[in-house]
Amino acid sequence: MTKFYIYIALINTLDLLAILAGKMWSITNKPIYLVGCCLGFAGAGFFFALALKYEGSAVTNVLWIAISVALVTEMGYFIFKEHITGWQFLGIATVLLGIVFLNIR
Repeated sequence: MTKFYIYIALINTLDLLAILAGKMWSITNKPIYLVGCCLGFAGAGFFFALALKYEGSAVTNVLWIAISVALVTEMGYFIFKEHITGWQFLGIATVLLGIVFLNIR
């Protein structure tokens, strides 16, 4: 099960880097960021497939998406100075609480 969580960490790291590269491409229009975006998502997909050997697709996908929501929101707030409303913050907290419930066995 430890490999599963390593894969989830890799999935979310690559996903975050891909989204960061995509945002940078949208700001600068430099092709290197677009390439980085595509490679990051491809890598995330690769590790997603590997993670499916250890857990079902529903749990794996929910962990990917839920953790990504939190990480991307933090990145948007701290790096790109995007505004987060109280309702959005509450939604993110709910998602994170869902991760806790999802991992209770």
